[in-house]
Amino acid sequence: MIIRNAKFVVSLDRLTSFPGQGLPEIAMAGKSNVGKSSLINSLTRNSRLARTSAEPGKTRLINFYAVNGEMLLVDLPGYGFAKASKQEKQKWGNMIEGYLENSRNLRHVLQLVDVRHEPTSDDQMMVEYLRHYEIPFTVVATKCDKISKAARGRSIPVICRKLAVQPWEIIPYSSEDGTGRDKLLSFLEQTALGKPAENP
Repeated sequence: MIIRNAKFVVSLDRLTSFPGQGLPEIAMAGKSNVGKSSLINSLTRNSRLARTSAEPGKTRLINFYAVNGEMLLVDLPGYGFAKASKQEKQKWGNMIEGYLENSRNLRHVLQLVDVRHEPTSDDQMMVEYLRHYEIPFTVVATKCDKISKAARGRSIPVICRKLAVQPWEIIPYSSEDGTGRDKLLSFLEQTALGKPAENP
């Protein structure tokens, strides 16, 4: 899949109708500062498309981005931000659940986890939620450039155990050096657009 153009569409605090609605949607879920916005920028090769910050909790709305006029990438608010108030955490949780339960165009969720750390209880809860509601998902292990290949080899089995997934179901990714970009683009093309995988 070649991304020719990508643009911001809308930010919402709850799912409602908006211009461009109806395209297949791929949602990004994960804890605060796991790299959802960076992944979107990396995929689209547009560093200014999704706002990023070193400060966790930057994404506080549901942000939609149109890709090639064929699909929407949906950046969900991060969960597990320790400094947020209980009320704010509840608000973000309601936004995430409201979207996941009510979007008729959601095709798949990319569940992001930081490859350097064990998945948190919030990550486990999110995956259990997706399984319970039979929402297809794939685990993306972000920030792979931050550790060696050997360390990555030790981290992936831990993620597998915590989230009850198989190693081949995880896509290692780095927004910095491009690890996993081609694989994820091919996956998105198959999943959102139903196009067959290209021969290697």
